[in-house]
Amino acid sequence: MRNRKLASVMLSAVLCTSIFAGCGKEEGGEEATPTPKPTQATTPNQDGQDSGDQDDTGNQGDSGNQENQGGNETNTGWSYNVDTLANPNVTIALFWEPDATVQSAIDAFEAKYGGKVTVNNVGWNGCTTAIQEGMATGNLMDLVFTEGNMSFPGNAIDELYQPIDTYLDLTVCDQASVDAFLFQGNHYVYTNYAITAPYLVIYNKTMFEEEGKETPTELYNKGQWTYDKFLEYMDYFTRDNDGDGEIDQWGLGPRYKVQNFGFANDAMVVYETGTGELAVGIDSQECIQWFDFLGRFEQIDRSCPGDSGFLETRLCAMYSEAGPSAGLDSSIPTTDEFDFVPLPTYDGRQATTPVWDNGYALVNGAPNPEGAAVLASMICAAKMENYDNDLKSKYDDEQIQRYYSIMEKIVPQRRDYSNVSNSIADGEAMRGTPAQTLIETYKSQLESEVAAYNEKLK
Repeated sequence: MRNRKLASVMLSAVLCTSIFAGCGKEEGGEEATPTPKPTQATTPNQDGQDSGDQDDTGNQGDSGNQENQGGNETNTGWSYNVDTLANPNVTIALFWEPDATVQSAIDAFEAKYGGKVTVNNVGWNGCTTAIQEGMATGNLMDLVFTEGNMSFPGNAIDELYQPIDTYLDLTVCDQASVDAFLFQGNHYVYTNYAITAPYLVIYNKTMFEEEGKETPTELYNKGQWTYDKFLEYMDYFTRDNDGDGEIDQWGLGPRYKVQNFGFANDAMVVYETGTGELAVGIDSQECIQWFDFLGRFEQIDRSCPGDSGFLETRLCAMYSEAGPSAGLDSSIPTTDEFDFVPLPTYDGRQATTPVWDNGYALVNGAPNPEGAAVLASMICAAKMENYDNDLKSKYDDEQIQRYYSIMEKIVPQRRDYSNVSNSIADGEAMRGTPAQTLIETYKSQLESEVAAYNEKLK
């Protein structure tokens, strides 16, 4: 199984996912992936879903998922590997300077087509504003980096992005990842498993073995990685080790998003149907199970401090963030071993893995859409090649196969739907309000808000 090599080598691929919960720095998120590469996005029981986002401090946002809508059949036959371009000049907006992999793709594009790629650095989540300003001034760029949490499906609804299906090459954009950006039957973002990052449970394997506990991986392999076992381990490893009356070791580190445990169980209070419309799922069995989880989750101390080295220093036994090395710090020496599993589910079934979904969107009205499509595809190809080579140096075969299987069933995170209170029940569930009370209290309100939202789409 995995050893210290994972901690020291994988950290660079996570970007800053161990620093920012739910986001990473620009396009480097090389912390997600599969070898028999993911082929489709699997949606929950409710035909694609969405739900409330609440982090460990109680701050709430939203999240969600989209129905496939037949997206798995997407195959236009277009290839990005064209010999010449009528216009070899492309403008791209990024959050920061290109990382080494993106820069290599830009260099290769310029060398092959003889044009110039102009890079505009617009800051974190600055691309939406940049597109709006470009539309107002008539000075549009061609391609933008996008974080789905902040910009999708809103930017598709607002017609800031244009569909990419005409220029979509599925040899470099795997179906599961691009289906995360499916809206009204069209795809909107160039992405793949090397760009998308999954939210997992990363844990100190050595701590579990020393305590004589079955590891999360052993339980997962038996179909027994459940809410109950996760909560049991959270509570068990939260303790006062030095006898001073203060907790100094926690079962779960601080960088988690509690709504992800709901998504894993296919529990979505409000979810996307894939047509752009929303539906209400608060009364589903999966939501009821999740509300019960939240009430028990809240009873366990989660005040783990700090911001790095959680697992090496045994500050916590488990950690949940985007990518399998989140919570690890290669600068901290240790002989402990670490491993990862998907998030737990109510009954131990395969989790629907929430992902930090991001990639490259084609601006609506882009001056050079074909050139932008070729560049985006070359970036995706470079990411895949870099990631696949890197992956083999960090994991054993069993871990690689496990990782790819995790990425075959994913759900993109989403945030705001205008005037829809899709995180409305989370806080009360954590305070112990029974699920049936939450349903009776909020279902009609959500149905009214969703109906109004859907009507505006028309």
